[in-house]
Amino acid sequence: MNNVINFYEFRRHRKIKKFLRFVIVIGVISIFCVFAYMLIVTGIHHPTEYPTYIEAKP
Repeated sequence: MNNVINFYEFRRHRKIKKFLRFVIVIGVISIFCVFAYMLIVTGIHHPTEYPTYIEAKP
């Protein structure tokens, strides 16, 4: 009976390890996406010679 309890405990730990591995992979992918997004946003420089508003022409 003791072996059966250990087997179920081992299976539970294996499921927890798979879940934690899944969470870590999702976290790394999301951090990479945020980092890439920040690089893209900071890489876009708006032209400074154009005014921020549209001037009305007479």
